Amino acid sequence: MHEHMLASLLNNSILRLCNDHGWNKVRKILIRAGGIGRINPELMTYIFKRVSQGTITEGAEFAVMCTPVVLKCKACGRKNARDDLEKICPSCGSDKVEIVSGFDLSIEALEVDQF
Repeated sequence: MHEHMLASLLNNSILRLCNDHGWNKVRKILIRAGGIGRINPELMTYIFKRVSQGTITEGAEFAVMCTPVVLKCKACGRKNARDDLEKICPSCGSDKVEIVSGFDLSIEALEVDQF
């Protein structure tokens, strides 16, 4: 259950940002999660609500934007987005592909109060 570790790391990162910028309350959080991590958005949301209890992120609206894995084929040169982790070019069937994106986990947007 890597979602627990990731939710804790995200909450700690957001709390540091709040401390650095003088934000008192977080209202909304949007994160971007690449397909390589295989994050379950519903589970991540549930766990974030648990790890944020007692902090200024408690009660924040939390959303996960999942992005696909993007492969670039070394045989045909095409880029393809995939929802699975199969490393086969769907255009030509070659297994000579490189992962271009899909590793990301980032805070995409925050809505905060500052007093």
